[in-house]
Amino acid sequence: MKSVGPGTETPGCVIITGVPAAGKSTAAQLVAERYPRAARIDGDVLSYMVVSGRAGPVSSPGPEADRQARLCARNVCALAGNFADEGFVPVIDTVVADRAALDFMLAELRPRPVLFVVLAPPLDVCHRRDAERAPRQRVGIDCGPLRRAMLDELGDAGWWLDNAELTPDETADAIVRRLGAPSPAPRGVGS
Repeated sequence: MKSVGPGTETPGCVIITGVPAAGKSTAAQLVAERYPRAARIDGDVLSYMVVSGRAGPVSSPGPEADRQARLCARNVCALAGNFADEGFVPVIDTVVADRAALDFMLAELRPRPVLFVVLAPPLDVCHRRDAERAPRQRVGIDCGPLRRAMLDELGDAGWWLDNAELTPDETADAIVRRLGAPSPAPRGVGS
């Protein structure tokens, strides 16, 4: 825990990752709402700030997509660092696909403490959740290869949480408990 400013403490940074439809965005929002000072940082929002020439990992895989993914991660971490340094708990919501991406993010966030959470419900749960989304929000891809890659590269990193049987609120509460925050805000405070 780091003191920032008079009477302000932050438990560090939180990275919530997982395959599409694992519950990252919902959990990140709910975790951030549990603190009196927190910010949710959505990696997708930052990546879509590229208006022209965007290369995504699904739509345009290759060196340019990799370069843009690294740029997005750098921007996410810079923003998280700025919030953390001002006493906000940054809750990062992004896909961290491999060890190199995680190591890069941890180096960028150093010396701040980081809780790395991988939401890991079974793939059939992710596919069902994705199918239940509004058509424009669906990812519609087989997440199996990404899940296998994450297990191979990150299986020993952070905290893997199977949230298949948890409500979004229970997932957020588990993350906050794991973070060991001194006094999370009651629900709704700070939102």
